[in-house]
Amino acid sequence: MDTTIIEHLACLEMNTLILQPPFHLLSNINWNDKGLSFDGDIEVYSNNIKKTDFIGRAPVQIKGTTTYKKQHKKNKIKHSVDKKDLDVYYKDGKGVLYFVVTINPDSYAKQAYYRILAPLDLKGLLDKLEATGNNSITIPFKRLENGHLERICKTFIKIVERQPVKYIEGSKKQKFITYKINYADVSGDSFDLFEESAYVYGVSGDFEVPIETAIIQEIRKATNEVVTMNHEEINVNYELRETEEKITLIIENTLTYEFYKKRKTGNINLSRVKTLESYVKCLKLVKYQHEHNKLPFKSFDFIAKINEKELFKDVDKDIKLFEELIEVCNQIGISDNYVFNEQEDLPSLFNGIIDIFKHKKYELINIHDNKKLENAMICNIELSNFVTVKVMFVENEFIDFFSKEALSRIGGLIPKNPTIISNAEQLPDNWEEYYWKVSIYSTQTINEMQESANFKFETLKLSFTEKYHDIAVDMTINIMLDYVNYFDESTDNKYLELALDIIQRYLEKFPQDDLGKINLYIIRYYQFHELSEREQDEILEILERAEKENNKNLCFACEVLLQNKPKVKRLFNSIDSENQNMIRDFPIFRLYEKLE
Repeated sequence: MDTTIIEHLACLEMNTLILQPPFHLLSNINWNDKGLSFDGDIEVYSNNIKKTDFIGRAPVQIKGTTTYKKQHKKNKIKHSVDKKDLDVYYKDGKGVLYFVVTINPDSYAKQAYYRILAPLDLKGLLDKLEATGNNSITIPFKRLENGHLERICKTFIKIVERQPVKYIEGSKKQKFITYKINYADVSGDSFDLFEESAYVYGVSGDFEVPIETAIIQEIRKATNEVVTMNHEEINVNYELRETEEKITLIIENTLTYEFYKKRKTGNINLSRVKTLESYVKCLKLVKYQHEHNKLPFKSFDFIAKINEKELFKDVDKDIKLFEELIEVCNQIGISDNYVFNEQEDLPSLFNGIIDIFKHKKYELINIHDNKKLENAMICNIELSNFVTVKVMFVENEFIDFFSKEALSRIGGLIPKNPTIISNAEQLPDNWEEYYWKVSIYSTQTINEMQESANFKFETLKLSFTEKYHDIAVDMTINIMLDYVNYFDESTDNKYLELALDIIQRYLEKFPQDDLGKINLYIIRYYQFHELSEREQDEILEILERAEKENNKNLCFACEVLLQNKPKVKRLFNSIDSENQNMIRDFPIFRLYEKLE
C-alpha cells in the first residue's frame, strides 16, 4: 500500500475513535502533516463542547503500519520511535499521545494502539538513547479499545500537568527524603506492573517534584495469617515476592516455594532449623500440602502438587520428634523461638538435649570441679560451642533457672545480722526477722546471664518485685547501678527501665536518701540528656549538705550532674586514690568521662 494511503487510513481510524459517544472529544488532526513531529491534538471536554467545559489538549502523533494478519489479537505491539521526534516532544514540554494503527492490506481491518509519553517518559527514553548512542528505540504500545480514548486523554492531561520540564531538569540539584510513586494508566487487562513505567516524585512539604521513571523489579509483601490445619489454628509468618518471571513464597524464613509463571512449575525447599517453632509450623504445612495439593492460606490461592512425594513421606514422624524436642527444651527454658547459630551441629545438639534432659543420662554432663549433682544445685551446662543453659537440679531433674518455678523453689536470703545467726543450721520459723529476701539473680553478672540460651529478662524483672526482693536491702543500690552500667555499654533500654523501677521503689521507702536521689537523676540524665530546673535545684540542695559533711564522693556526683566542668575535675583530683578507684566502677564516672 502507498504510504500516503496508510497514513490517511490511520488518521481516519483515529478520527473515528475520537468521534464516539458521549462526544467529549474533538479532533484537530492534520492530514498530510509536514510540520514538526506532531499530527495535531485532541481537545478534551468535561461535558458539552463549549468553552466552560474545556479541560485541555492532548498533542498526538499517529503512525500507520501494515500487517497481513486477519485479526490482530495482541494486547500489545512494539514500534520504533526516532530520537529526533522524542527530543521535539520533550522540548515542547507537553508530552505526546502516540498512536500506532495497524492496517491489513487485504481486508483494510484496522487496530489502534497507544502509548502515553509524558515528559518523564520522554526524558527516560532520551537518557537510554544517549547511553546507547542509538538513533531510535523500540517501545511497547497498548491496544486501544473502543470507548477508552476519553479516559486515556484525561489521564494524559493530568500527568503532564504534574511534570513541568523545568522541574524535571531542576530536580537534579535537589535531594529528597520522601518519594512518591505513581502509575498512570492502570486500567484494562493489558496493565503489567513489571512492564509499565512508574513516575517517581520527590516530596517536599506539600509540593511534588517529578524526578524520573522507574520499572518495578520485585514486589514484596510480608505479613502473617492464622491458618487452620487438622482443627489446629496456627499463626504463620510469610513473605510473598513477585518478579516478572516467578512468584516466591517464603514461610517462617524456613520453607520456600518458587513458582515460575511461564513454565507453571516450581521448587520447594525446606531449610535447616532456625527456630523450633517455625520448623514445626513448616512441617505441618508440608504435610497439609502433601495431602491436599494446596496450602491453607485464605488471603491468596496457592494450589500446587508435589511430584516427588517420597521426599516428605516421614513428615509425620518428624513432626512428632520435633514436638517432643520442644517439650524438653521448654523444661530447661530454651524458647520455641530461640534462634540457633548457623554453624551449630543441630543433630548432635538435639540428641544431647534429649539424652540428658529426657532420658536423664547425667553422666554426659561435665560438672566443674568434679562435683556431684545435689538438690537445688545450680549448673551451667554447655550443650555445644554455641548453646549454654543455666539450670537447677531439683528432685533428680533439671528445671529452668530463669523460670517462675525456680523463683518459687528457692529464695535468695542474706542475714540482717550475720553475727547473731552464723551458727544456725536451719531457718527459724520467724526467719523474716533475721533475713532479707533478695533476688536469686542478684549475684549473677548480666553478661553471664545473657550468655545463657534460656535467659529471660521478664523473669529477672519479676525477681525484684516485693514477693522475692526486699527493696530496703543495702545491696539494692549496687544492683541497680550495675544495670545502669550495662545500659551504658549495650544501649539496651529495658535495663535502664528496670534500674529506674528499682530506685523509684527504693525512694518510696527512703524518700530522704540523698544517694538514692542522685542515682535517680543519673538515670533521668541518661533518659533525657538534661535535667529540669526542679531537679537541678534539688541537686544543689544535696550538694550543700554534702559540702557541710565533707562528702567529696557525693559532691563529685552532684557537680557532674550539674555539668560544672572546671570544678568537677579539680574535685575528682582532690579525692584519695581508694575512693577514685571506687567511683570508677559507677555510672557517674562514665558521665564524668563524657563531660570531659
